[in-house]
Amino acid sequence: MVNAKSYVRITEDNTEAWLYLCAPEDGSSYEKSEVMRYLQVNKVVAGINESHIAAMCKKKIYEREVKVATSEKGLPGREGYYEFMFNTEKPKPEIRNDGSVDYRSMSLVQNVDEGELLAVYHPAVQGTSGRDVTGKFEKLNIFKELKPLTGKGISNEGTPNEYYATKSGKIEYDGDVHLSIEEVYEVRGGCDLTNNALIEFNGDVIIYGNVEAGVVINAGKSLTVEGVVESATITAGGMVCLKRGMQGAGKGSITSGGDVFTEFLEYTRVNASGSIQANVILNSNVEAGESITLTGKKGLIAGGSVHAMNGINCINMGNQSEIKTRVHVGVMPEMMEQRIAVNEEYAKMHEALDDIVAGMAKILRVRQQTGELSDQLQSRLNELRVQKDEVYAKCMEVKKRVDKLENMVLQARDAKIKVTGNIYKGVTICVDDHEMNINRDTSFMEYKAQNGIIVATVIVM
Repeated sequence: MVNAKSYVRITEDNTEAWLYLCAPEDGSSYEKSEVMRYLQVNKVVAGINESHIAAMCKKKIYEREVKVATSEKGLPGREGYYEFMFNTEKPKPEIRNDGSVDYRSMSLVQNVDEGELLAVYHPAVQGTSGRDVTGKFEKLNIFKELKPLTGKGISNEGTPNEYYATKSGKIEYDGDVHLSIEEVYEVRGGCDLTNNALIEFNGDVIIYGNVEAGVVINAGKSLTVEGVVESATITAGGMVCLKRGMQGAGKGSITSGGDVFTEFLEYTRVNASGSIQANVILNSNVEAGESITLTGKKGLIAGGSVHAMNGINCINMGNQSEIKTRVHVGVMPEMMEQRIAVNEEYAKMHEALDDIVAGMAKILRVRQQTGELSDQLQSRLNELRVQKDEVYAKCMEVKKRVDKLENMVLQARDAKIKVTGNIYKGVTICVDDHEMNINRDTSFMEYKAQNGIIVATVIVM
């Protein structure tokens, strides 16, 4: 029998057990089995180091604590995941060693060939549960499998965890489980009034040459132009990449449902739902729903009007000739008017919906009191139900517009203009509905609205 003065100490978190043995009263030695039973009686049943127990018995290690048990660690599991064989990151231009931007190397389209491996699914691995020295099992996380990839032009038939392209084309991935191969319209030469004067395609368009004056391009998704663009009319549902820029001559325009990347913009009108990145914007009327960034060696905005909801970042603004240049960030006055109008429209629709529901409730109370409705009241109730569904659907559509405008206003709250180089006289700085005229040349400045005025801060470089 183990000496009564012996004891077992279990740590508070039950991850370790320590044994303190006193010498047997009769002067004999302990047997390993005897000590193992003693541990079990003291609730130590898992993670026991039997070699330590055997050594304590054989070498008669008494009157000091020895760690004899440690919690058993389970094997970790992981969720299922997809390994993609293509670049899933948002496209962006390459920055050269000298700080300039290489727009020519940028590609909005990733093409794949028929039979090419696109993705490999790695199934979830369920871990094993560990337990502490008292035998209590730890809580085990259950890792779920991801949904299979879906989309056009892909197949995992015969290879459930491997997805291959069933046709050649542009790969599109939504960041979740939708993966498709879409057709791309490619123009190997340029576009002029005699060849490809009008291009209309509901997918992605790539033009490998120049686009001359008068050409009209309507791309349902992205547009990439390898050459120079003159005074053409460009519309794209997605991103636009003009690798050598656009000379609009006051007539050219770009309308983009996404971002715009270009080497330069001259005398061009641009409206982008996303952001705009360029090296030079000269005498152009440019608007971006997000931000505008001027990079490269010049990073210049000079002449015209430039607006971005969330901010403008450039190196130089204006020029020594004091060219009139207007830059604006934040919420335009017309957007605030639109916001008020949409909120009023939503309030009226919500009021109309309340009136309809109140009318229905009045009729339903009559049915509750009398047990039935007249044909006239039943017909009226049916009409109100139809009206309710129609008004509710319209109300939800307006609510989406309200939420979108509110989110845009919220994101624009911290909009600022940052110039890391020179700002010349002739520039007008605008934030929301506030204006500041630059009356002398300056540099390294940041502008933002604060307490109803534009605050200028020197940038510490």
